[in-house]
Amino acid sequence: MYISLYRKYRPQTFSDMVGQSAAVSVLQRSLKEDKLGHAYLFSGPRGCGKTSAARLVAKTLNCSNPTDDCEPCGTCANCVSIAMGEHLDVIEIDGASNRGIGEIRDLKSHVNLKPLSSPHKVYIIDEVHMLTEAAFNALLKTLEEPPANVVFLLATTEPHKVPVTIRSRCQHIPFHRISIEDMVARIRFVAAGEELTVEDEALWEIARQADGALRDALSLMEQAVALGKGSLTLLAVTDLMGGSSRGELEKWVTQLRTEPQQAASTLAEMLARGVSLERITESFFVVFRDLWIYRAWGEKGAEAVEASNAELSFLQQESKHWNVEQLRSACSFFAKLLPRTRYGLRQEVFSGLVMITLTNILEGRAESSVQSGHAQPAPPKQPPSPPRESRPSPAPAQTMRRPVQAGSLPWDEGFDDLVARPQNRTQNSEKTTTGPDRPSPLIDIASELGEDVFSKLIAETGPKALAFGAALLHAEILSDEEKVWRFVFEKSPSYAESFLNTPQNRKIFAAAAHKIWGIGAPEETEVQDEPQNAVVQSRLPQHDLGAKKEIKGDLGTLLKRMGAEVLYVQDKHSQEDQSEEHEA
Repeated sequence: MYISLYRKYRPQTFSDMVGQSAAVSVLQRSLKEDKLGHAYLFSGPRGCGKTSAARLVAKTLNCSNPTDDCEPCGTCANCVSIAMGEHLDVIEIDGASNRGIGEIRDLKSHVNLKPLSSPHKVYIIDEVHMLTEAAFNALLKTLEEPPANVVFLLATTEPHKVPVTIRSRCQHIPFHRISIEDMVARIRFVAAGEELTVEDEALWEIARQADGALRDALSLMEQAVALGKGSLTLLAVTDLMGGSSRGELEKWVTQLRTEPQQAASTLAEMLARGVSLERITESFFVVFRDLWIYRAWGEKGAEAVEASNAELSFLQQESKHWNVEQLRSACSFFAKLLPRTRYGLRQEVFSGLVMITLTNILEGRAESSVQSGHAQPAPPKQPPSPPRESRPSPAPAQTMRRPVQAGSLPWDEGFDDLVARPQNRTQNSEKTTTGPDRPSPLIDIASELGEDVFSKLIAETGPKALAFGAALLHAEILSDEEKVWRFVFEKSPSYAESFLNTPQNRKIFAAAAHKIWGIGAPEETEVQDEPQNAVVQSRLPQHDLGAKKEIKGDLGTLLKRMGAEVLYVQDKHSQEDQSEEHEA
């Protein structure tokens, strides 16, 4: 009967284990000093040797003639039967199909029985993370205090799914992904044992496609040999994987740079052979990553690249024609494209994105523009601002903290937008200013007025400080050559304009501005006082503010709905409302 290569060449001694020196050293040391624990948890990616190591531990414990290095002899009856999976005292359980509490109860009922023909009874539970919660709970006590001659060896690819109560009762030994170089050496050893003719590039391609799993590598090797009629060739491996081998992608990268019109046809041919879009995207990323490493750090960086001699020669020649930023942009593009290929993407869309993006990168366009398929024009240069006339300037600009919560103001734009776009405020102000000679701005409340100065200014307005603070966020204070201030509003008419242009409020602000900056108010403020609400009520919506029954019951709701608008109509009725609320 024919036996698959990964079963035929399963490690029979600890020295045959590939790429797991740390785990093997721990196990051999424990066996040699007779300090092997009662339970172990082996974790690691698929095909890295977890189950093979568990069998080696079982063989060494039950071997009749172990070596001085605690290696099983491989010839005694126990070693032979364990290798064939027929030993009655070495029980292998598939955790995926025997995951219920019933199977664990059967295990507990037999665990106290003495071994039949060997010194130790060994339970190997593969994919242990698949057990149910009830099964884990049933196993817990037995795992913590098993009989003296019983050893539990648990294996899993997802240790985080094993309950902490189980992990704390086991010695956890992690197994690692096998490197490409170690995998190439093992495949070459298997090929020599099978007396096969191999191509060196085929070995590297199989090792790279296996992604750290030696079992997958031997399976691919077996299929490639069958396809190559007894020989392991790169062509057979490429046909097996549907194209897009490392060498083919390297040639395409060079063709993209030298003959971009032909590279589109070559890419379409590769995709037509049925290659997985996810796999070819990952392969492209690896090629450009290796080019980036070699271009950035040269020979020293090449030590971090797992590549054959032919691949290193390509990196040395091709990296000269790319700069670091181009290679970084290419890596970033394929990294962002990879999730889209996993959820389905048409080949025409894929090839179009690849060609458009990489050709734009070669032409030196920005990464943010190439993803849309065309270059973005450079932003126009802003003309230099004319110098201001020499005058006493306020304190240096600081980011002003908001006196009210964002979104609570009644106007369209929030405070963050005003701070981030002071130019828009100036443009809006120019629209509301009449006459050709617009006075030059002195202070921009939202973007230039420092926090300390703003606080002092508002403090000088007295009991109306909160209302003035809310209104000034949407006004700009301008000054002409005679140092006379005036307001310009970004939106007219507005509540802020109604409030600040009230004669009484203009007088209050004039006094505050004169005290802070020493500038005067326009002559128009010397008119007779008008009733304050006369102007305000003409600008405000016609709400029935006299409906005391609604205000008495839920003042907080009214304030939330009206926001800062209430601040401009509060003065007249403030004392009256407060007295009525106390009566209520």
